[in-house]
Amino acid sequence: MGILAQQTEVGRSAEHVGWYVGLGIGFVIVAAVVVLVATILTQAARIGSQARTGIERMDVAREVTLPVWEIQKINSSTTAIWKAAEAARRVLGG
Repeated sequence: MGILAQQTEVGRSAEHVGWYVGLGIGFVIVAAVVVLVATILTQAARIGSQARTGIERMDVAREVTLPVWEIQKINSSTTAIWKAAEAARRVLGG
């Protein structure tokens, strides 16, 4: 009976090898997913930081270039005044 019991234990340990291999593969897959998710989250945080910096810099650029848009209004006003002065000169005979 001792030999039969010994063969049964060997058979059971061979059955467990599949479980160990499966658990090992599962652990490797979970570890790979964790690394990928951590990398994605790190990149997302970096992109978010760069986006905030870009928005701040665009706000500064907008504030700095606002006087350029005022030049267009001044140019329109000056052109209207110039045309009115030419019309007045024609009316006055000059």
